[in-house]
Amino acid sequence: TWISIGLAIEEAQIALLIEVRRIGRRSTETQRLDIARQRDRIQGQIDEFTRSALTHLGEGFDADDDPDDLNIDILDDIDDDPADFTETSDAWTNSPELTIIPLPSNLGVEHCRRCMAEDLIPLEMSLREGQANDALHNLRIHLCNKAILFRTTVRQAKSQALKTRAWSQVTSVQQAVSLHASIYTKTRKQMIQLEPGPDQLQKYKPLLREQLKISTAIGDPNARGQRNESLAWFWS
Repeated sequence: TWISIGLAIEEAQIALLIEVRRIGRRSTETQRLDIARQRDRIQGQIDEFTRSALTHLGEGFDADDDPDDLNIDILDDIDDDPADFTETSDAWTNSPELTIIPLPSNLGVEHCRRCMAEDLIPLEMSLREGQANDALHNLRIHLCNKAILFRTTVRQAKSQALKTRAWSQVTSVQQAVSLHASIYTKTRKQMIQLEPGPDQLQKYKPLLREQLKISTAIGDPNARGQRNESLAWFWS
């Protein structure tokens, strides 16, 4: 559907924004070319999505409106080095990864009603719930992978070469954790704009950075000393 295409564009924006922040000012020419190609691809998708918005939102939608830049909370893994991330929003204000696309949750419920597009609100809410569930599922998988990596690979690495390889694997998993945590956080923000019910608010709680810390209870819940260690809400 048209809305599901928009959700996929948002996820691509988040992934690109994380990548841009990760490489920062230390980027190589190859990395800059790759970022440029990704931006071109996303910009093309945004242009097509915006053109088709008139069909779904009616004449009350103005494609020339200038919304604020996309506001995404990047949830970095708690073990990431802050020096690995640099603020780039000010330097890339016209970048497609910061462009807000005309989804009902971005336009607002009242705007959709004025456009006679109120039927799109429950449709996006349903898709957002699926998106949130997928993000939390992927987050749990990658946090488990990270806990297992520490227990079976990092701690058992004896040589420097093995340690380097192990930490490379950890870094890759950390980036995946950051991506899916950020997608969930953005998704929940959009759900709030669609005026969710109390059951939805109870089910989809805020995700905090400290909840991304791994513990041995994740990798081995039966290990000694884990009886009193509680896991974050999204594990239940």
